[in-house]
Amino acid sequence: MDINQVISRNLQQLRLQTNMTLGKLSEKTGLSKAVLSQIEKGNSNPTINTIWKIAEAFGVTYSALLESKRVTAQKVTLDQVAFQKDDDGHYRIGCLFPSNINRNFEMFMLILDPDSEHVTDGHKKISEEYLFVQEGCIEIVVEDTSFKLKTGDSMCFDGMVRHVYKNPYQRVAKVYCMNYYGNN
Repeated sequence: MDINQVISRNLQQLRLQTNMTLGKLSEKTGLSKAVLSQIEKGNSNPTINTIWKIAEAFGVTYSALLESKRVTAQKVTLDQVAFQKDDDGHYRIGCLFPSNINRNFEMFMLILDPDSEHVTDGHKKISEEYLFVQEGCIEIVVEDTSFKLKTGDSMCFDGMVRHVYKNPYQRVAKVYCMNYYGNN
């Protein structure tokens, strides 16, 4: 199933489960009813920030909107991963393993183009973010502290605080990211 159709189905299901109107969802997300309607009809390719806003409005994880169905074993090849883009297209994120009732984490591959950055104001859900740099180098700023990570390096931090992914280098950076939600 196409990723936009998956998002469409999950958005419809969440709205039905919570009895939330498009108007109320619009108020909670700051997105227009027209934009939300297009997403719900599967006629839109929402950005990463748009999906985060919708997920936070429902109190679910980012990947809850991307999950197509529950499986007991799953092999994921990179060509199967649907990547979402940020507003400028230089930061891409693909969900490898979404969170679900039995999995209190979600795992992503992040791709950051050279000379670009992506800002996250922090996740509303209590979380820890774990990174592993597969390829290239990045700088990550957590609150006001900057860390340089090169291929093979990893780190973790409080996912609720503002963090910025930066790639001031001349090579694409590929990073695995796990958001862990603990027992909440």
